[in-house]
Amino acid sequence: MNYFVDAKSFIEWVQSQKRFSKKTNLDNMKYFCKLLCNPESSFKAIHVTGTNGKGSTVAMLTSVLMAKGYNVGTFTSPYIECFNERIAFNTKPIDDDDLLKMANRVIEIYPILEENNFPKPTFFEFITLCAFCYFKSLNNLDYAVIEVGMGGRLDSTNVITPIVSIITNVALDHMQILGNTKEAILIEKLGIVKDNIPVVCGLKEENLKMIATNVANIHNSQIVFPKYNEVKNVKCDLSDTCFTYQGQDYQLSLLGFHQVENALLVIETYNLLKDDLKLSIQDLHNGLKNTKWVGRLEKINDDPVIYIDGGHNIDGISRITEFVKSLNIPNVRAVISISHDKELLPMIKMVDETFDEIIFTSYTYARSAKAEDLYNLSSSKNKKCIENLDVAVKYVLTNKKPITVFLGSLYLASEIRNKLKK
Repeated sequence: MNYFVDAKSFIEWVQSQKRFSKKTNLDNMKYFCKLLCNPESSFKAIHVTGTNGKGSTVAMLTSVLMAKGYNVGTFTSPYIECFNERIAFNTKPIDDDDLLKMANRVIEIYPILEENNFPKPTFFEFITLCAFCYFKSLNNLDYAVIEVGMGGRLDSTNVITPIVSIITNVALDHMQILGNTKEAILIEKLGIVKDNIPVVCGLKEENLKMIATNVANIHNSQIVFPKYNEVKNVKCDLSDTCFTYQGQDYQLSLLGFHQVENALLVIETYNLLKDDLKLSIQDLHNGLKNTKWVGRLEKINDDPVIYIDGGHNIDGISRITEFVKSLNIPNVRAVISISHDKELLPMIKMVDETFDEIIFTSYTYARSAKAEDLYNLSSSKNKKCIENLDVAVKYVLTNKKPITVFLGSLYLASEIRNKLKK
């Protein structure tokens, strides 16, 4: 058996592994966990799924728990700056030495798998196992907040039994895998619901709420929906986001009207857990006010002013365009790149209607649509096609606008952040 010699070689290896496998159950993942002495059962967890808002919700929850003084692990995807971000402890990414230890711990089960002619873990299964092993190794871990990779029912993370499950929302994304309707996608996400474990659910549409309620009832699980009609006084600008909910005033560090919806999920989760976890209302306020989450309407440059956002589907783009329109600032520029497997036309139409200038470009990852193809879908009267991302960045820095927003993909957000933060 060959152990990894350093974190870099492990990361290169794991990123070359099979991304998906056809599966109808979680038997493989359960067997991997069994061989590793069931690390998934060694910690208390909060499980978060949903089409959009998972990462922000995880970040807010983590911040609230840390405001109380708890030590919190997080497992999220993808990453913005470095691979290690996927697995973190008190918001600090796992260091290379610990990542290497966990990778070598997981690779130790390979001889048994080969001996029994058993499938090897996929890319996401492997890093999920690394996260679980890391959380088990931490003597002072209080809670782990675990983000689903995709869907829920068959996701590698769905071998945990959490103290609460959260479904942020449902929109059309990953349809080739999860289904072509919101109802079908919701059923996949409701797969994280466990017997007698409460569920916080951000759904608004009555037919979807009914489906979720029926599934929760089958599992004898309490289900809580935020009371959106009790949200008042929403103020959202480039400094913060403020609102009133059920008579209580809240301030968020994260920007955008959509962050109010994510915060409501955290507030309702707080209401469920506050007695058992001894959380105070001040812990909630401090956590929401001090949340940090990179790549989501994040300001990364002052002169010129540049924001990045990882919104990468119709729902995600609509949230960004809604925010930009509300600012009422003229001459706002978008630089956009989208993965080729997304619904390109409706996303580009929203961007056309919002921004005064649009630059179409491509990020370096293979999934990127060609800038020229995006350009040809646009009806904007002020658009440019700059295929090379470095050239696009140089153009933005030398041809200044009041605000430039890079959007359309987390891969794009990651590249831009790394280029401009150097």
